[in-house]
Amino acid sequence: MNNWNFFREAVKNFRSTGAIARASPVLVKRLIGSIPGRVPLTVIELGPGEGCVTRALLDKLGPDSRLTAFEINPAFVRRLELLDDQRLRVLPIGADRLTDYFAPGSVDFVVSSLPLSMIDQPVKERIIHQSQRVLKPGGQFLQYQYALQDYGLLKDSFPQVSISFTLANLPPAFVYSCSLGLL
Repeated sequence: MNNWNFFREAVKNFRSTGAIARASPVLVKRLIGSIPGRVPLTVIELGPGEGCVTRALLDKLGPDSRLTAFEINPAFVRRLELLDDQRLRVLPIGADRLTDYFAPGSVDFVVSSLPLSMIDQPVKERIIHQSQRVLKPGGQFLQYQYALQDYGLLKDSFPQVSISFTLANLPPAFVYSCSLGLL
């Protein structure tokens, strides 16, 4: 999907897409930089959109890793299914259903491109709580956003939260790295 097609889909479904352009390579690198490559991992991706983060994750993850993408936009689901990678499972359901598919403490990383600021507070809290539940001790919740308005929710949910920032995206973005702090 080229940038123009992404933009058209984003405008059509802005509330669920929350972006006007796909994440830049610099933002993607910053978002998934803490994920080790070539070791078996269980990774969840929330709101992958057309798959720019998904492709970077698949490039980085080892052959025994598993990536499950939760995406509600049918056009994006079809696009993700074209990636045709055995390690990828695409679920056309909302991110507030993580615990229907993953046991507590079974996931290494949750990588989110969800537009948290556009999600109703109860649903957003369910997504964060379920992400926290499925993470292994030492696992991480990684999220990018265009504003800091959800910092408090993440700080209340995870004992360790760090933030970085990149201007090399349209618009510039904050990257949250959150963990339970247990190893």
